Amino acid sequence: MQRIRNRSRLDTLVNQKRIGSPVAWGKRIYLALVAVLGLLVLNYAVGDAIILGADGIVLNDRYIAAATYPAKVLRVNVREGQKVQAGQELVELESSEMLKEISEFSIRTSELSIREAQLRNRRNTVTSLLPLAERHARESNTQISRLDAIKARGLVSAQRMDQALGSEYVAASQLTELRAQSGALGDELSLVERSREKAAAALAQLESFYDKGTMRAAAEGTVGARVPVAGQVVKVGDELLQVNSGKAYIIAYMPDMYLFEVKSGDKVRIGGGSHRVAGEVETILTVADALPAEFQNMFRPRDRSRLIRVKLPDDHGFAVSQKIRVGGCIPGWCGF
Repeated sequence: MQRIRNRSRLDTLVNQKRIGSPVAWGKRIYLALVAVLGLLVLNYAVGDAIILGADGIVLNDRYIAAATYPAKVLRVNVREGQKVQAGQELVELESSEMLKEISEFSIRTSELSIREAQLRNRRNTVTSLLPLAERHARESNTQISRLDAIKARGLVSAQRMDQALGSEYVAASQLTELRAQSGALGDELSLVERSREKAAAALAQLESFYDKGTMRAAAEGTVGARVPVAGQVVKVGDELLQVNSGKAYIIAYMPDMYLFEVKSGDKVRIGGGSHRVAGEVETILTVADALPAEFQNMFRPRDRSRLIRVKLPDDHGFAVSQKIRVGGCIPGWCGF
């Protein structure tokens, strides 16, 4: 007789245990994902307390070419990212206000030069007449002395004596007037000379400052991303372009809740996108600054963070002003 007791019943197949069921693997994957998510949340919340993970930006020395007078851009001689040398022409401007001031200073300098020449001529004339006036005064004085000597003997008439005294008075007056004019002309000429020299120096400084509307690079470097266009009107203080010069470095914003010590010479790992390089903490700055808007996180607000300066290798490959991430090193391995 065939036994049917150990046969499985069709209505109980769903209740029997299945070895290697896909449901079990699904639970394991789910739990693994939950664990990974938990670790990510934990790292997001307190990760900066145990491992350095600072936001930073690549910088270098910058020289700003700004408008120091209202003007219009006539010509732009450089483009974004171009290498320039110190003194190289960057932008050509035209300013009616500066041209007006230069013209007024030129006119003023010319007027003072003309006045100076006139005073010199007058002083030379007075200087030439002074010896004659002095001689005339001496001869008149001598004649009066002679007349006084013979007057006592009654040989000189009163009319003749009056004429001689009048002549002496005129000679003395002319000599005094010429001497006074010589002194006054000397003082006025000295004042005009100083005024003319100051006006000429101011004109030369103004022309050098304007430099025919040419703006030049203050140092060797690379032109920044923002460049003006021909026809653009600028006001005083408007930034026209930047020249990035010198060796690049990183300013990083330290986490507020770090529990580790960061010191100069520490090795760090720097990353931006898929690019990674090794760096070194150059100095811990004694200032703090607000985190830039592009680094702010609405779920983790920060008021102010301490700053560190990180040294980059020569062939770092990052662009100026690029956002990067600075990570700490643990047991011989640098990570983020």
